[in-house]
Amino acid sequence: MGKNYEKLGDEIITRLGGEQNITKLFHCATRLRFQLADMSKAELEGIKKLPDVMGVVESVGGVQVIIGNDVASAYAAIVAKHKIENSSDGKKVEKADAAPEKNGIVSKILNVLSAILGPAIPLIMCSGLISALLIILTKCGLSTEGTTYTIISMVGNAALYFLPVLLAYTSAKKFGCDIMTSVFLGAIMISPTLIGLTEQGSFVSLFGLPVKTVNYSSTVIPIILTIWIFSYVEKLVVKIVPAAVKFVFKPLLSVIIMIPVMLCITGPIGSYCGDLLCKALTAINNVAPWSSVLIVGCLAPLLVLTGMHLALIPLVMSMFATAGYDNMLFVAFIGMNFSQFGVALACMLKTKNKNLRTLASSCAITAFLAGVTEPTLYGICVRMKKPLIATWIACIVNAIFCAIFSVRVYSFGAPSFFTMPIFLNPDGTMSNFYFAIAAAAITIVVSFVSTWVLGFDDSIYGEEAA
Repeated sequence: MGKNYEKLGDEIITRLGGEQNITKLFHCATRLRFQLADMSKAELEGIKKLPDVMGVVESVGGVQVIIGNDVASAYAAIVAKHKIENSSDGKKVEKADAAPEKNGIVSKILNVLSAILGPAIPLIMCSGLISALLIILTKCGLSTEGTTYTIISMVGNAALYFLPVLLAYTSAKKFGCDIMTSVFLGAIMISPTLIGLTEQGSFVSLFGLPVKTVNYSSTVIPIILTIWIFSYVEKLVVKIVPAAVKFVFKPLLSVIIMIPVMLCITGPIGSYCGDLLCKALTAINNVAPWSSVLIVGCLAPLLVLTGMHLALIPLVMSMFATAGYDNMLFVAFIGMNFSQFGVALACMLKTKNKNLRTLASSCAITAFLAGVTEPTLYGICVRMKKPLIATWIACIVNAIFCAIFSVRVYSFGAPSFFTMPIFLNPDGTMSNFYFAIAAAAITIVVSFVSTWVLGFDDSIYGEEAA
């Protein structure tokens, strides 16, 4: 029998305090992400006990309900029946009785980054995989001089090049401002004309105002800052422009105000921030290139459990834009992703509980082929505890191995069986690719053996041993 997503949605909404307590809902690959007006009304323990819920995380200003691979179906059922603002609606809900957020500034920033970057990641990964496949095609004889190579390369670089446009869209939805105007501003940032001004020096003039000449393609911070400011400018414009001419003059006045603000203030500030991040990462890599992956690798399970791994994406973007590779996040996630395959495989083979065996087999396939870890992490590791220890052991072992052999990722993508080409070095050498395969194999073996030796209590899955 198929899952009743409408009933599941009703039960989740009820335990979150009802429709009136939910200010926004969107989803990622495995989680329903709710923003609540009053967190005290949420019955998180009750949600955890629902049969089709793998776990619940209270993090960075909201509640994340882990559903697994069927999250899109659960999301669709909820928004079809309940009057809740969803990710396709750019209008911001403001409730008079909403309790003020008690989260600190760090939590708020992480929440914003998660909401803005999350929807764009699948497309960025898609482009990264196409770039990786292009390397394979080149090794198989594809000429780098032909138009086929040029077109595929263009597609492979598209998501990163047009990143300001993608993030303008998601930023507009997060900050509750006009989507089309936001996308227009993002497009201006990567205009070939604006990029071409970099040949005229560090600064040019706009009515006497200094405009820093920057290539904003592949950048993250400038467009997020710009749309954040635009969300306030738009409110001011709405008050100024008469309703009779708002259709035309609202976007006109908004753009007139935002162009100098974007080119003279928010863009340069974001660029300077990005430059500082790049310099910091370069300094770390020059002094101790092993330290980045070692730190992130040891913290990987905690980052995923709290949903904070998305906060590292801007750093990774900066590394790809400057150094051309990542030796921090995705390298560390060799351990995170493949350990969940090893854990699930061990549980599937060792348990006699039919429910756990069915769950583990599904989790193993998802982790190995797609690099999606939440089903295993929340459905198995968090619920039985000891497999989480096995996960941590494997992540640390992987981090040490990758630090010793300086493993790098050359295309944006989460490590999995199908995405291993992201480790292929564009210069044609194969050593990094072989080390990445070795790291994945070691991670699987260590997580499998650790899970088997540590054991687990599968009685929580509510079925007598078969």
